[in-house]
Amino acid sequence: MDRLVTMTTFAKVVEYSSFSAAAEELGISRALVSRHITDLENFYGVRLLNRTTRSVTTSEIGLKYYQVCKRVLAEIRTGDNEMNALKENIEGSISIVCPKWVGNFDMSDAAVDFCREHSQIRIQLHVGEISLNPHEFLNRGYDVCIIPHRVRDSDIMVKKIGAVPYVLAASPEYLAEYGEPATLADLSDHACLTKPAESHWVFHDGSKAVLKQPARFASNSFFSLCTAAGRGLGIAMLPSRVAALELEKGTLRQVLPEFPLEEAPLYAAYAPGGNVPRKVRTLVTFLGTWFKNRDQSPDEVGGTIRIYHEARAAVG
Repeated sequence: MDRLVTMTTFAKVVEYSSFSAAAEELGISRALVSRHITDLENFYGVRLLNRTTRSVTTSEIGLKYYQVCKRVLAEIRTGDNEMNALKENIEGSISIVCPKWVGNFDMSDAAVDFCREHSQIRIQLHVGEISLNPHEFLNRGYDVCIIPHRVRDSDIMVKKIGAVPYVLAASPEYLAEYGEPATLADLSDHACLTKPAESHWVFHDGSKAVLKQPARFASNSFFSLCTAAGRGLGIAMLPSRVAALELEKGTLRQVLPEFPLEEAPLYAAYAPGGNVPRKVRTLVTFLGTWFKNRDQSPDEVGGTIRIYHEARAAVG
């Protein structure tokens, strides 16, 4: 017996003083209404309704039970309304996790802008390494995960929100000692600083540069690769915003600027289903618009300098 269903049926019978009218209101048969009432009376071991051929009235205990039903059903309706309001309102807390090289730059700006636009929103932005397990961010309680690759998993919703431009850069000292590459093929003769197991770089026109293996220095951190390049270890492929300050200072110089690199897509991942809170849907849509409106041309690295300065000051 489904208690809530039978309580609803009982309340309708009392309100209409009729099995037939209650059945019509609920969209079920009169026989099923009668079954629900019988189940309740058998469960409690008392008569809740007095039935005659001409009327249906409550017994004394039935009237008390009707008051209980009204109170319980009203509380459930209130709870449903509150939950629907929470789902549809753009308010409350949103927790976001993203890699450092995105979080210290674009996502910090975007999250602040979203908070300023929606005064009832609270953002918790965690900047750090992302697990390769696509479910990890959900298991750890995050609402949205910003990732530089698409996750093909039916349990994860993924939406592209932007693209990340890259530049090749090396220190003037390195280029003075080893020469500056003039073509993509020349890169195979240079010490290229890579991410672990990275064997080639892809350019905007689809061309690939095969890299010397093993790399002299490899790291999963773009900040470490930037440091290594700045100290003369070789040529690194870096997100434009990560390289911006060193390029401005002159500790790095852009290499092969006439060969733009392929931009890396940036995705927002979140829980699937039709019950995604409106605040999360709104955030993901906002991020797509935010990245679209921001100029990310790899040929205009100077436009990223201010953000880089502010981010470096914020993280020490």
